[in-house]
Amino acid sequence: MAIQLSETDKVRIATETAESFIDSFYTALNSARNTLKDFYIPHIEGATPGRTLPHIAYNGDLSTDGAEFQRKFEEMPYTYYEAQSVNAHILNPCIDPNGGRTQKEAERNLSITIQVSGYVRLIERKDGPMRGFSDQIVLVPNKEEVGGRGNGKTGQGRQFLIQVQNFRYVV
Repeated sequence: MAIQLSETDKVRIATETAESFIDSFYTALNSARNTLKDFYIPHIEGATPGRTLPHIAYNGDLSTDGAEFQRKFEEMPYTYYEAQSVNAHILNPCIDPNGGRTQKEAERNLSITIQVSGYVRLIERKDGPMRGFSDQIVLVPNKEEVGGRGNGKTGQGRQFLIQVQNFRYVV
């Protein structure tokens, strides 16, 4: 039976994970576009197109593979993202009812939803036009048994990967 996390634990996990993930993800968007595919779960073919994962909707353009999204993003002109507001919550507190037998396992047996608002500067880092953006992300644990790449023998690597993302420029 899985360990039940306290509400305090859930808030801590969601907050710490979101802050760390958003910092590294938006840094990659700004200056390490060649690493973007590593932030997404591997492609999983669904029974219908709507069930294929990851589901990446970037301003209305759908990608179902992190590498595909990275190729599209690398072709775009320079952009600079600045996250202003981050809101995170546990979406599913127990993905695998047979998992999470220890506190550490329980903390990695959940999904997190993150809402990010901020500004994106187009073309020039300091002088280009600024637009607002909204980004909704669902993170799942990076576990090999659920299609992830795992964290390696040393436990290093991304603890969570993007399963679903919906990015929009705000008018």
